[in-house]
Amino acid sequence: MREVEALLRKAARVDVPVVLTGETGVGKEVAARFLHAASARAAQPFVALNCAAVPRELAESTLFGHERGAFTGALARQAGVAERASGGTLLLDEIAELPLDLQAKLLRLVQERAFAARLVCATHADLAAQVQAGTFREDLFYRLNVITVEIPPLRRRPEDLPWLAERLLAEAVARFGPGPRHLAPAALAALADHDWPGNVRELRNRIERAAALADGPEIAPADLFPEQRLAPEPGSQPLLGAALEGATRAAIADALQRAGGNRAEAARLLGISRTTLWKRMRELGLAGE
Repeated sequence: MREVEALLRKAARVDVPVVLTGETGVGKEVAARFLHAASARAAQPFVALNCAAVPRELAESTLFGHERGAFTGALARQAGVAERASGGTLLLDEIAELPLDLQAKLLRLVQERAFAARLVCATHADLAAQVQAGTFREDLFYRLNVITVEIPPLRRRPEDLPWLAERLLAEAVARFGPGPRHLAPAALAALADHDWPGNVRELRNRIERAAALADGPEIAPADLFPEQRLAPEPGSQPLLGAALEGATRAAIADALQRAGGNRAEAARLLGISRTTLWKRMRELGLAGE
């Protein structure tokens, strides 16, 4: 993510639209907030709108606001997100879901520089393909697509997993109250072995669930992946066996040290059976230690 951070810092120095792309759950809003915080607009509002979550009949009012009496039920003037973000940053998430008629109005605002906020758009869709399909305006695409930043999926960022998991755990503990403060080495190895189809959103979900339900002072693999069983079925490969040998060796050594050499307690800390621990120790040449 160092390259992404460097690009966002450069983009923060210039007041132009930015498009954030990437799979669902990779942290595009986090990137938008980072961009805002790094810019000269940091002290001004950051407003986010998920275009896919706004009902079609309320989309125009939500985006641009309305005056009192503009339609039935409009009892007072309401500022839209474009006005509320004035001076700051407006994130339009899932921009590809914006209806074509509202795309035209958004284009007019951008062209006439009536937009007083920096515009950041996020999407998991291929906007160029949407233009070809006729579902996204070509003129708006070129107005918005000044700087594009792709946020890579979590499976391509294994170096981010340890610090990101620890940060999410600290946030969860701060919200839920006293709980596990660290992830066991075996838990970090299990994180590295997972493919993360849900990206950072899935990681947050697993960390929060583990922080809320774990019994011990540390989070074990079984707390993160309760749907998996580390004790292998015949012919299957245990999760620890799929992790890096060095990480597994370190996890077992750490558990044994904390358990005072008691293998049953070490197995409990690792979230595996004594039989599985013995097998792994024998495979790694640790059984005689």
